Amino acid sequence: MGLLQGVTEFLPVSSSGHLVIAQELLNWRGPHLEFDVAVHGGTLMAVVLVFWRQIEEVLGDPLGRKGRLILWGTLPTGLFGLLIKGWGEGLFSSGPFAAAMLLVTGGLLWGTKARGADLRGPGGTDYKRALLIGLAQGVAVLPGVSRSGATISVALLLGLRRDWAGEFSFLLAVPALLGAMALEAREMLQPSLQWPLMVGALSAAVSGFLALKVLLRVIKAGRLYLFAPYCWAVGAGYLVFHFAP
Repeated sequence: MGLLQGVTEFLPVSSSGHLVIAQELLNWRGPHLEFDVAVHGGTLMAVVLVFWRQIEEVLGDPLGRKGRLILWGTLPTGLFGLLIKGWGEGLFSSGPFAAAMLLVTGGLLWGTKARGADLRGPGGTDYKRALLIGLAQGVAVLPGVSRSGATISVALLLGLRRDWAGEFSFLLAVPALLGAMALEAREMLQPSLQWPLMVGALSAAVSGFLALKVLLRVIKAGRLYLFAPYCWAVGAGYLVFHFAP
């Protein structure tokens, strides 16, 4: 499960959607949300390793341009996270819902094929655009909606440069993942869960590091839309399998 998380967290195919579907197919009866958050912690380690220079830049000047954009982008993510914590946790164990959202993710990815010019770097990204990208990340709390796919697709559609779209997406992921882990910290510290969660997180970190390197090359080449057919195939295939008589 950790290996699956690491690969699918960065490739724009929804790690949470794949985890929900895999848990159902494997007849998983363990803690759903706590495990999801733990393996997201593993992929957070991968983000820090790949983007350490950019993270260090933001930490050195948190009120600078990038720091303010990250703050604005984080606001809607936090609101969505609190809503899901309050009433939506059942969605994290619903395979049909995750499969349906994979179809939506595929449509969003395909939309980047016809995007406009990529002229906006950090200086040309206003707070409205940062808020919209953060809104996409907030919606991606739902299983089946790819966080990287949603944020990078929206960033590209809003005219951000390819390299900056990828960088901003993963800088936004850092506070989001830290917040999610903080919400579930108490449950994750239960003695019976510690070792399974650690193993899952470590395997997610290793596979995530490799997958992130691949994704950054795909973004630079402008071929994010190539992942759309995969999302459609997995989502539709699962729904047919699940509802077939």
